Amino acid sequence: MRNLVSTLAAVGALFVTVPAFAQARPTAEEPGAGSIYVGGFLGDRFGREQTLRGATPAGLPRVIETDAKDGLTGGVVLGAVAATGDWGRARVEAEFSASRNTLKRLDLNGQQRTLLEGRRSVTTEMVNLIYDTPRIAERLRFSLGAGIGHGAIDYDTRYLVAADGPAINIPTNVSGKVALQGIAGASVALGGGLELVADVRYARIGRHQVERFNATAGTLDSVLSTRYSNVIATGGFRFFF
Repeated sequence: MRNLVSTLAAVGALFVTVPAFAQARPTAEEPGAGSIYVGGFLGDRFGREQTLRGATPAGLPRVIETDAKDGLTGGVVLGAVAATGDWGRARVEAEFSASRNTLKRLDLNGQQRTLLEGRRSVTTEMVNLIYDTPRIAERLRFSLGAGIGHGAIDYDTRYLVAADGPAINIPTNVSGKVALQGIAGASVALGGGLELVADVRYARIGRHQVERFNATAGTLDSVLSTRYSNVIATGGFRFFF
């Protein structure tokens, strides 16, 4: 939450300075329909709880709840302006992003367990459709959009059921799942085809299965079902050709 407040405060400060900035510099050129751009971003994929549910072949329940720390995320985009008008601007873009979060807590069936190692890496390949408002103070735009594509998650988790074991591994790599995101943000045109960008995203990867192994016995203990979602705050740039 502290990182989210800091990010929003920084974006707010940027918006406050835009009118003065616009008066100090010539008006930035407006990219027309068909303009191509590249971009990149870095940000924070906020930590969030995730629940994995399933059972052993004998029907014994296995409910794992994990809590993750905030993690770094980054990505690149290639896009184009689809249309422009008095109503604003429409863009379509391809996006590739990757992130990693470290787990800070794991509970099994309501009891906290000793976490030996816990990482969750996410990559997505998305197609985004985005609407930009007309320019405010000749440089500022607000944006709203959505994306759909493929997502992959690499689970790398080890923990102890009790102090003397057994040790449990969750090493599953899941790929090819439907990924969705909603995007809300803003951009400032600096001139020369360059725009600075800040946005907040809600990203989700659909239901998938995760395997849980008893590493001490060398056997598959259970198969769990889960979904994955996160809030992401990013800052970056777009450069129009």
